[in-house]
Amino acid sequence: MLPDHSDLIEQFETTIAAYLSQGTVETRTYYVRRLAQWASAHDNHILSLELKDILTWLSKSIGPSPWTKRSAKSSASVFYKWARRHRYTEHNLADDFPTISAPKGIPNPCPESAVTAALRRCTRIQDVMMLLLGEYQGLRASETAQLHTSDFDPVHDQLRVTGKGNKTRILPLHPIVKEALAHFSPGFLFPSDRNPTGHILGRSLGRRVRHLLGHVPKLNAHSLRHKFGCETLELNPDLLALRDLLGHESVETTQIYARASAQRLQKMVFALPTKPDRMSTLTEIDAGTSARHQ
Repeated sequence: MLPDHSDLIEQFETTIAAYLSQGTVETRTYYVRRLAQWASAHDNHILSLELKDILTWLSKSIGPSPWTKRSAKSSASVFYKWARRHRYTEHNLADDFPTISAPKGIPNPCPESAVTAALRRCTRIQDVMMLLLGEYQGLRASETAQLHTSDFDPVHDQLRVTGKGNKTRILPLHPIVKEALAHFSPGFLFPSDRNPTGHILGRSLGRRVRHLLGHVPKLNAHSLRHKFGCETLELNPDLLALRDLLGHESVETTQIYARASAQRLQKMVFALPTKPDRMSTLTEIDAGTSARHQ
């Protein structure tokens, strides 16, 4: 008899929580739950699905973004590898999964005007802190959600962040974030009674940030992180340092921020001086053309 979906996913979540970061665990279990719900809606069980079912789920139930599809496929892959290892199934369905390629990303920095408008919508200090941690520290939503006051060292102006793969990095604490921290009592910055961890989930924080940003397409917690990346690199073009600040495993990921903004390109082109003889030549030609047409 096949195990209940809820019990199965709970065991899966408990196992991967031992070696994956909380943000990654949230993502993996989120998509596995969606797959289980899809299977139930089609009178099936997640352990009885075939490759064609997974492909149908990816094409019909997951958004059009290739990054979203790749995340959903990766989550299902981790689940089926786990299920095979724990003898819930004899065949690892993940072995048959196709590769989903996604184009190299381009930075999507949140405009300054959008941040200004978002700050006006804030009704509590937690709202302000969500925005500041993205804009001035470059944190992911999942990293921000689990922050505790003990992660901050205002004496040495440092912030401890646990990112992907449970990797910890120490960041310089920006003065404006340090100022906002003074308004918090000891404990989680974004507590939750509903989550066993004691703090809100990254997805919940992401929804709140999207609300503060006015539900404008492509403006979200990650666009604040992109704003941080673009502005930091503009001030100091050091990709290796930015990689460490953002917690990227490879500098190749960080290189998307090196793509020049339209403003920077315009500034570079407009910086070329206009030489007087070029302008005089244009004036002479224009005068000659006008004379011939008279």
